[in-house]
Amino acid sequence: MIMDIETRLAAIEETQNRILNLLVKRAPPVSTNMTLKEAAEYVGFSPDHFRRLAVEQRIIPFSRPSGHQKGKLLFRKADLDSFLDSSTKEKKSTKRAGRKRKSAKINFW
Repeated sequence: MIMDIETRLAAIEETQNRILNLLVKRAPPVSTNMTLKEAAEYVGFSPDHFRRLAVEQRIIPFSRPSGHQKGKLLFRKADLDSFLDSSTKEKKSTKRAGRKRKSAKINFW
């Protein structure tokens, strides 16, 4: 009776190992590239604003898989993380946003 349980446990353990190996092999590859919409959502901007930051102002690095001037934009997660880190550091060091106002002088005759 004891041998029976031990052989059953060994068979169960072997089956578990085979299942785990299959799950690890079938795991989808982790892609570090994001589309414009995914990247904008990740950073917290609208897709239009995010595209302007990347394409027009060239603040955020991107690539185009087609190699043409127009086409799909891809963003690396590492670049987005460094953008987020640098933007939070700039916010902390900036005293006030906007322009300085001139003090109002009132002249009475």
